[in-house]
Order: sequence, then structure tokens, then C-alpha cells
Amino acid sequence: MNLIELYVIEVGKNLPARGRQDIQKELHSTLEDMLEDRAQKTGRPADEALMRELLTEYGAPKKVAAAYLPTRYLIGPRLYPFFTLVLKIVFSVLGVLGLIGLGVALVNGSLNSAESLGVLGKHALEFFGGLISAFGNIVLIFAILERVLPKEKFEDGIEDWTVNELAQAPEMDEVKLWEPILGIVFGTAFLIVLNFYPDLLKVLVQTDGEWYRIGLLSDAFFSYLPWINLSGLLTIGLNLYLVRRGCRTTLSRWANLGLDMLSLAIVAMMLRGPSLVDVRSVSETGVIVNAQFIALLEGMFPLLATSILVIIAVITAIEVVTTLWKLLRPVKV
Repeated sequence: MNLIELYVIEVGKNLPARGRQDIQKELHSTLEDMLEDRAQKTGRPADEALMRELLTEYGAPKKVAAAYLPTRYLIGPRLYPFFTLVLKIVFSVLGVLGLIGLGVALVNGSLNSAESLGVLGKHALEFFGGLISAFGNIVLIFAILERVLPKEKFEDGIEDWTVNELAQAPEMDEVKLWEPILGIVFGTAFLIVLNFYPDLLKVLVQTDGEWYRIGLLSDAFFSYLPWINLSGLLTIGLNLYLVRRGCRTTLSRWANLGLDMLSLAIVAMMLRGPSLVDVRSVSETGVIVNAQFIALLEGMFPLLATSILVIIAVITAIEVVTTLWKLLRPVKV
């Protein structure tokens, strides 16, 4: 077994099993031809010394094997702009929420300088922990999208573009990819928090040198969770469909209309049902912590929750009317 055969075997060790033999045969033939051609040009025998010279110039086996492999990445260039956009938005939101939580903690408790440093340290650790968790979840979602979404949807028209396309009217129903992708990311994060990390929806309160988490949502709110999950999962599915299609279709508009109607029904049930806010019933350890602050929350949050639901209902109703108009309007010929 000569050096070329050993070299080809070493290259094969860094190749996947599928297609390995064909690549090795091709490489072996190429090296033999190069060796023969070099021997004829230099007038030297095709011995081991000439093989060493040829293989040294050809490069390390791992480098040669990498030339036969496709580019490997977790999030490729087609999704990377959307990935960075989502990261900026999520990190900005987390930063604002972190500052609000820190401000509430500092205002709520009478802290000296040492205790204030402790509060800052505690919130800093929780904030960076939240950033790492959010980053990991976003990377996981985009890694899945990278392998699920068709490549053509991101590169269609790039290679075959001509100047004549500038004169064409833009497609009114075309979907901007970042919109459904943002919907997928935030929808997934929302469902994960509601189902697996409901403690994140609690307010951190400090009193008498001890920290307490005060819940704001009542058991009545979580009784609607199956319906919220259903609506959220269907919305994520619709966004995936829009990403794959690249445009809104009649089917997607009817599906969006159905999801809006489902959302209106859920909001209506919430408005007619028991209060969604019950500060005392979910306070940790059953202790009423900082009664004055709790009373403030009890007076403010039920009204705030009702206002938010009414705003959601109005916006959704407007969207329902708009979608119906687009679906039922006469087609211009």
C-alpha cells in the first residue's frame, strides 16, 4: 500500500459513509494522474519521494475532506438576518422589563446602600439568566426552522433577477418573512412561559429584609389555558404555512379569520367570567406581604386586565372586518 492509498484512506475517515467510496475513487484517480503528469514534466520517477512532494502540496486530509462536504452551520445565512432581528427585539424587551422590575423592587423596599447592592446583584443574575435562556430558545427555534423551511423561499428570484422586474407591480399579498417568523418566536415563547414557567408572571416584592413572589393571575385565568394553547398552536402553524408559501392565499385568509374569531370568543369568555386577577390567593407562603403594596395591586390590576382585554377585542374585531372585506369584495377584472 503506497502513500497515495494511505492518503485516500485518511481522507475517507473524515467523510460520511454515504458517497465515501465514490469520493475516494475519484481522489485516488486524480492523485495518480497528477503524479504521472508531474513525473513526465520533471523527468523524475514516480517514486515515494515524488508522492510525498505531491501530497504535501495537495494539503492535509481533513482539509481535502472538508472540500467535499456541504457547509455546516446551526443557523445559515438565509435566516441569520431574521435571527439577529429577533434577538435585538427580545433582548430589548427583556431589558425594559428588567429595569421595571428593578425599579419596583427599589421603590417598594426601604433599602440601605448595602441592601441596594444586593438587590442590584440579584436582579443582574436573574436578568443575565433570562437572556441566556431566551437566547437558547431562540437558537433552538431557528435551528429547527433552518431544517424545516424550504430553501427556495429564501433564494427564489435572486439568481434569475433581471432589470425588467423593476417595472413589475409588487405583489400586494406578499408576506415579509420577518413577520411570521416573529410570530412563531414570540408565540412559542408565550406558550412556554404560560405552561412551564408561570412563576415568571409574578411580582418580586421585598419586605422586612425578605423577598417574596406575589402572583397576579387567578386560577380562573389558567382555566382558559387549554383554549389559549389551542389558539397559540394554530397561529404558529399558520405562520409556518405563510413562511413556506411566501404570500397570503385565500386559504390562509380564511384560516386567519377563524383564528381571530376563536380569539374573540376566548376574550369574551374572559370578560364575562370570574376575575383574571387575584393577588392574595396566590401569594407565596400564604403571608400578606407589604399590605399597602398588595392593596395597590388589587385596585390597579383588575382594571388593567379588563382594559387590555377590551383593547384586544377591539383590535381583533377590526381585523375580522378587514379580512372579511378582502375575502368577500368583488374581484376587479
